[in-house]
Amino acid sequence: MTMCCFLFCRRLARRVQILTRQVELLSQETSQLTERVESLESQVLTGLTINPELTQFFEVHTGQQVRVSTTFATLEGVVLATAEDGVQLREASGDLVLIPFANITSVQ
Repeated sequence: MTMCCFLFCRRLARRVQILTRQVELLSQETSQLTERVESLESQVLTGLTINPELTQFFEVHTGQQVRVSTTFATLEGVVLATAEDGVQLREASGDLVLIPFANITSVQ
């Protein structure tokens, strides 16, 4: 009887460990999803689009000449700075241009 109780307790303890780990993983996933939802809500409310691929492209090309097509025009200039929602270029004329990612249709 004691041996049976001991084995049952060990199995129960192991199952509790497994369930505890699953709860921890689900909590982490819930946290990540909550952050994503908050970010998306912010983007919708402000109209500012966060685009990690564009951010990375412009960060890699900082100090280099690029061509950016937007919903309004095609601009060429040297990448000066990148933010999470846009990029700053200096055109050949010396003019500084801020371009929101939401307006960019292509880059070269």
